[in-house]
Amino acid sequence: MYKRILSLHLPEKQSIFLWGARQTGKSLFLKEKYPSSLYYDLLDTRQLTRFTHSPYLMREEILAQNKNKLTYPIIIDEIQKVPELQCSALNLFW
Repeated sequence: MYKRILSLHLPEKQSIFLWGARQTGKSLFLKEKYPSSLYYDLLDTRQLTRFTHSPYLMREEILAQNKNKLTYPIIIDEIQKVPELQCSALNLFW
């Protein structure tokens, strides 16, 4: 395991995309840096199927969370697999 030197400074109520080559530790980095964050993994077939058929469910789940939980970033791994979520995620709190 390599120690990552990436430093993220996330502005409040902003979306970011973490780009990089496959299998380089992006997901692991985010899980370790933000262990209290909501985490959606769209490589999980159940989550992928659920949000593909009903993308509005993610918004409902997120808005139903405790306000303290929403002070952390919301991580949506492999969001490109459900394009409908990209617009929803970007406009979640606006």
